[in-house]
Amino acid sequence: MNIIFAGTPNFAARHLEMLIDSDFHISCVLTQPDRVSGRGKKISLSPVKEISLKKGFDLFQPMSLKNLDSVQKIKEIKPDLMVVVAYGLIIPKEILDIPKIGCINVHGSLLPKWRGASPMEYSIMNGDKKTGLSYMKMTEGLDEGPVYEMHECMIEPNDKLSDIEKKLIELSKKKFVPFLNRIKNRQAKSLEQDHDNFSLAPKIKKQDLQIDWANTSSSELVKKVNALSEKYGVFTFLTNKRVKIHDVSETISSESSKPGLIDLNDEILTVACKNDTRIKINTLQIEGRKKVTAKEFISAYKELITNSKNFSYKTQ
Repeated sequence: MNIIFAGTPNFAARHLEMLIDSDFHISCVLTQPDRVSGRGKKISLSPVKEISLKKGFDLFQPMSLKNLDSVQKIKEIKPDLMVVVAYGLIIPKEILDIPKIGCINVHGSLLPKWRGASPMEYSIMNGDKKTGLSYMKMTEGLDEGPVYEMHECMIEPNDKLSDIEKKLIELSKKKFVPFLNRIKNRQAKSLEQDHDNFSLAPKIKKQDLQIDWANTSSSELVKKVNALSEKYGVFTFLTNKRVKIHDVSETISSESSKPGLIDLNDEILTVACKNDTRIKINTLQIEGRKKVTAKEFISAYKELITNSKNFSYKTQ
């Protein structure tokens, strides 16, 4: 079976490896164009591109698939199947219609819950007890296609985004290639989604990363940090300094305090949240410096903390 693989981040790269270790033939790999990242403005290659270069795959990195050149490129390959995993670009109908069997998407949620670009992040932020994989047929609508198979896994209270990704990758290691064999042998059957009961997980934006202490409870903040801190960086301000919050936990408070108010007690850093709840910050990072423990942060910035008294939504 002649397969085109389309994907970009680590989650996609691990699925590409599963295909490489199988008996399927990968005729071409699509991944997003190289990005400039970091202070040094270095070119960053996607994890999928790094694997593809090592394996010598035919690599295609269009800015868009909506142009005639992209459509013609896919037609020339004459694929039986396109496998899409966290690719990040819209695949138009002209290309969806090219593969003989169709286009299959590996989606990191139990559809129709969390259609969109950030299903794992939203499952954590929402406090879901479980998530999973959906192997679905791609259509023009956003993750609206019929689903062939779904496989569940549990979300533990302290799971971070990387934990969920690892769980789903391990799940796919058992389920993905057998599923593709069923697709190849025309043994897979799909069911339409419940289009009246879906939820959306849009792309994470900068405003999603900023901590609004007055409108976020301690439990909501723990879930937000678990979902977003590793990949994006959740942040607040101490006077005019941006501070990334890397790891937090809930703690008990008997006092009523203004949200954002910092309390230092025996080298422990706690902060008041919405509805008189409170979190303990375990690791954090002031701009321009490395990540440190709360104890190290207090030692280095005690005067700044004492003078400011609170973390804020905006610079003071």
